[in-house]
Amino acid sequence: MKKQAYAVAAIVDSIAATVRGAHPARTVTKTALMPALAVATPPRDPGMALGLAGSWAGDIALLGDSDRAFRTGLFSFLAAHIGYTAALARRSSPGTRKAVAPIVAASAAGALAFAKAAGPLGKPVGLYALTLGTMVAAASTARGTGARRIFGGAALFAVSDALLGASRFVLKGRAARVASAGVMPTYAAAQWLLHSGFETSNG
Repeated sequence: MKKQAYAVAAIVDSIAATVRGAHPARTVTKTALMPALAVATPPRDPGMALGLAGSWAGDIALLGDSDRAFRTGLFSFLAAHIGYTAALARRSSPGTRKAVAPIVAASAAGALAFAKAAGPLGKPVGLYALTLGTMVAAASTARGTGARRIFGGAALFAVSDALLGASRFVLKGRAARVASAGVMPTYAAAQWLLHSGFETSNG
């Protein structure tokens, strides 16, 4: 039932995110996502707990549309990814680190591209993208029964943030709206896979 509650919150918020004038409802649905996830998969690692708390703060900040709200959300999620990276590093396996270098290189290239597109927000966007890439690289080294789920969640997180960055800084009109519509479904799935996979491997 706890898993279903998170799924319902994620589905409702993902739909609400595509509806004009749904902002009042999203102050409930989006704010409820991370608490619902915490109930469904209680974090036992301090890094995962920090990731959950930073994500919750970021969700709330990004309910706003201003550059200030975006910057606050950016740094909240940056803190979240630092927590996730620390937790995942403790679950790493030396034999699985072959993918780290190409992931970091791809993240650096993506960070540079988005930093250029983000204008005045370029530096924090670039720093965030590098931090996110580091988290994905750490996820690629995870071991245990939930390792594939963890990496899938990290990869989806990167997809979600790429869609967010593209819709805000690169695309216009209908293309931006289509990209924006994909942000919350991929984000909600990413968080679920990361946390459920980590708790499985931790168990």
